[in-house]
Amino acid sequence: MNTDTVQVVMPAMGDSVTEGTVLEWHKQQGDTVEADETLVEISTDKVDADVPAPVTGTVVRIHVGEGATVPVGELLAEIATEGAAPDTMSETAGEGDVAPGTPAAEAAAESEADQVRAQGNGASSATRADGAYEAAAGAPSPATETAKAPYQLPPEPELPDDAHVSPVARRAAAVEGVDLTRVPGSGPGGRVTKADVLAASGNGAAAAMAPRAPEPLAAGAQVIKGAAAMLAHVMDESRSIPTATSFRTLTVTMMDARRRELKAAGEHISFTHLMAYAIARVATRDMPVMAHHFEDRDGTPHRVDDGAVNLGIAVDVEKRDGTRTLMVPVIRDAGRRSFADFRGAFDELIAKARDNRLIADDLVGANLTLTNPGGLGTVASVPRLMTGQGTIVATGSIGYPAGLGHIGDMIGAEKVMTTTSTYDHRIIQGA
Repeated sequence: MNTDTVQVVMPAMGDSVTEGTVLEWHKQQGDTVEADETLVEISTDKVDADVPAPVTGTVVRIHVGEGATVPVGELLAEIATEGAAPDTMSETAGEGDVAPGTPAAEAAAESEADQVRAQGNGASSATRADGAYEAAAGAPSPATETAKAPYQLPPEPELPDDAHVSPVARRAAAVEGVDLTRVPGSGPGGRVTKADVLAASGNGAAAAMAPRAPEPLAAGAQVIKGAAAMLAHVMDESRSIPTATSFRTLTVTMMDARRRELKAAGEHISFTHLMAYAIARVATRDMPVMAHHFEDRDGTPHRVDDGAVNLGIAVDVEKRDGTRTLMVPVIRDAGRRSFADFRGAFDELIAKARDNRLIADDLVGANLTLTNPGGLGTVASVPRLMTGQGTIVATGSIGYPAGLGHIGDMIGAEKVMTTTSTYDHRIIQGA
């Protein structure tokens, strides 16, 4: 009987993603799999995702080992549909094929260069995706010529004369004594990142191209990968931004009354809906500078106006293993939307974050962010401001002023909420 196989390739996770890393195979060669059942878990520098089996059948070959990074469109595995009798089912991976757990796969994982870069997403704490947000009110795996891949690997990048260099990378190059003209950039559009400079610092630009022998991990140390590694690098880059923070305590009586009116009319509205929309509207109509951001272009400082408020909503997401991660999906042109349209986009992004359905394009482009640590009882917070953003606003918990918790209602005291606005002092320079 002829074998009828279906190819599974590295999926496109958005226009901003060109490659992905295989985290874990949920099925092995010879295993049966149902259509839409998780076949493999992958990670990009912005989001982790499950890749479902496109058909019901048997996994006859796995081409990419765990830990290997391959471009979008690269062949990952082949599935023989039900009724086929492939003679490859009992075979191990062919010469050059990489099966999970093999030394070749581990070597590929160890030698891959970390190409982590994110634009404008991050916060110190977040809106909870599990419903609690209302509480506050390139190295590819060794592939063989016998394993036919639908795409060829791109050539090694060359650094053009006018390539962008991130401010962090420029400072790192000065400290390490690295010639930036000899460092190929791994970021978007060939942008040179701090990781590229540090990789080159050991032996000139050649060190950025050659794999280094992995250093042994200390007891208890664990490699951070995927979206979590991206977040760590972005947080590190945020240290280069000179920020200032303003605190203001607001009464919430009027906002709470409006929220109650909407809920009485059958609308499920949270304080976070109202605060997020108010911030987007004010930044669009009255204070557009809140969404302006700084960019260094060839050593010359620039103020960048994207022409719209792209509002990031920091979301605290629980993963399948019980750990939590931070994601910041973006509502584009948030301030020009009607409240109904804004609320729909907000709820859709929260639901996608909770169900692990966000794609990379959902997570890029924020120039203003809202984070809600008040859901955890935090009164006030000074979150990190990410590259590409002008301002991040944090909302604290709602309650009576300190000392009035037990008598506030009796004496007619109003509940309050403390908000902070952390901004880039290179762009917003007023007193």
